[in-house]
Amino acid sequence: MDKKKEKQSVVQLIRGFMQRANGDHVGAYAAQAAYFLIMSFIPFILFLTTMIRYTPLTYNMVSEAIRAFVPHNIQNFVLTIVSEVYGRSTAVVPISAIMALWSAGKAMQSLTNGLNTIYHVKETRNWLMTRLYAVVYTFMFSVAIIASLLLLVLGNQIQAMALKYIPFVGKIIGKVIGARTALVFAGLFLIFLILYKMLPNRKATFKSQVPGAVLIAAGWSLFSYFFSLYFELFPGFSNMYGSLTALIMVMLWLYICMNLLLYGAEINSYFEKQFRLAQASVREMLSREHEEAEKEIEKEKRKLLEKVPEKKTQSSEAKKKEKESP
Repeated sequence: MDKKKEKQSVVQLIRGFMQRANGDHVGAYAAQAAYFLIMSFIPFILFLTTMIRYTPLTYNMVSEAIRAFVPHNIQNFVLTIVSEVYGRSTAVVPISAIMALWSAGKAMQSLTNGLNTIYHVKETRNWLMTRLYAVVYTFMFSVAIIASLLLLVLGNQIQAMALKYIPFVGKIIGKVIGARTALVFAGLFLIFLILYKMLPNRKATFKSQVPGAVLIAAGWSLFSYFFSLYFELFPGFSNMYGSLTALIMVMLWLYICMNLLLYGAEINSYFEKQFRLAQASVREMLSREHEEAEKEIEKEKRKLLEKVPEKKTQSSEAKKKEKESP
């Protein structure tokens, strides 16, 4: 019976979660976010590559990093954009970077709308402020990506300098570079945690956003791996779409990834509510137990008080008998 009840409770939990996700139109917002990400993908890559030009990273280093981390079928598409940016004049670069950053912020704003719906909050902030916030967050993520590229590509040189001057830090950097999979997972986790905390128009703690960020970081990594593996093993997809294969793959990959990201927020929102209900029920149970304990203590006190006068009357009667006896 207990196992049946547990199965029923798990099924009810999953059913309630899926009903809530359908009611929040997660699929529709994922499609919207994926569309704007596609529209801002090239501007974002342009801005990111423009910023990389002002770092010690060369074109060969960046192309090696792209081949290592970007899915195989999308590599040529991204490498073409990077080579065009590296071939531009440095005088035109800052203007195009600002325009690209503003365009890329639109994708972040669409994510904000989806997260507001999932967390059931209304957007009360000024449109210009939300757009500026989106641009700032896009810039922050660009800096984070560049920092990770610097660490992965120039990691050995950074480690050598650190070992020379600060040996303890150099050993830590060496361990971090060695665990690249863990580093990618940690980077995704931090990005999702910041997105869930900062983008919606509400106040929340980082702690409350951890479950969704952990699950979706793991899901994102696994999905990206199997997605790339599938298209390497089954090349029929490229035969169907021909020259549009890279674009279709990016659209499909982004759509599923946006679904994962929004489902992570849905997990946080759903379990926040369940946790609050559980907290309320635990508080009620504890308060009832406390009240019952207080009632029992009062009963015991009354019994003790009733026994005390009986003892006094018994002792007074005994004294009277002693006086009366010769």
